Amino acid sequence: MKVLKLLLSVVLVMGLFAVAPGAQAAQKVLLAVYFDNPDYAKARNTFYDELAKVTAQQGMDVEFIDLNTKGDKDAFISRLKEMEPNVDLIFTTGTPNAMAVKAAGITKPVVFSAVADAVGAKLVKSNKHPGTNFTGNYCAISAENQLRALLLVLPSAKKIGILYNPSDPAPRAQAKGWKRAVMDMGLELKEYFIPADVNSADGLAEATKPAVGNVDVLVTTAEAKVSPYGAGWIKVCNENNLPTYATLAQLVNKGALLSLGYNFAEGAKMNVPQAMKILKGQSPADIPVTTFSEYRLVINMNTANKIGVKVPLRALRAASKIIK
Repeated sequence: MKVLKLLLSVVLVMGLFAVAPGAQAAQKVLLAVYFDNPDYAKARNTFYDELAKVTAQQGMDVEFIDLNTKGDKDAFISRLKEMEPNVDLIFTTGTPNAMAVKAAGITKPVVFSAVADAVGAKLVKSNKHPGTNFTGNYCAISAENQLRALLLVLPSAKKIGILYNPSDPAPRAQAKGWKRAVMDMGLELKEYFIPADVNSADGLAEATKPAVGNVDVLVTTAEAKVSPYGAGWIKVCNENNLPTYATLAQLVNKGALLSLGYNFAEGAKMNVPQAMKILKGQSPADIPVTTFSEYRLVINMNTANKIGVKVPLRALRAASKIIK
């Protein structure tokens, strides 16, 4: 009998703690992707680390939940709908994932990273005034600035090739900017297309081969077909002494010649203040989309020497990072 009374007392005490005034359940942040790659993972891990640190410093109780359906878009949308009622904020990376979140009809706040054209993708009404449940980080640097960086390193380039997936609105928009920039500088642009079904480095290598011998440099856009499979593009170009310009700066570490491009980890850090505002009650509709502007010229001198490119001294002086 005494044991029963003791158990009842424990239950009552636990119940009091559960409903104690001021007690709040942890806010839940869902880290969601269906299409993943090392760059997206880097952004997601950085966001997690930085947000966990800031919320801990401010005494906020936040729980992180992962959702990754490993390429299955339909399963992603289905699971997202099921999980939405139990989360407070959704974080995702890249245009394909952000558009899948939109397709799911999600109404909870969403923070995206590394989306090149959020307005064109209809995630927000404008970058300054999103007007929707989405906000995040804009990753596209102007084609004009990228072309200037390219010509700083390759001043004799006249025929600019661009390799991209035309079925994806993000690279399609980037390619449009390159066309305009190349035309304005009186140069020639040739387009080469990545088939929508490419899903390997070998597949991207095959899409690259038609450019060999026909252009002075081959540009790739920031997109889901290049980020994970860029090694195929780099291999074909380097074997044929064709200079490469990567919009994604991390591909220079893998052998591309140069970039004035986006850094996924640094971009994700810009999402943390946005997430904090949302967790504290502000609507994403009123939180401007931020622009990643700390682009740095990166040159791979190992590649330059391998393919016989002599990089001008002024380009080396302007570079923020030189890989030797």
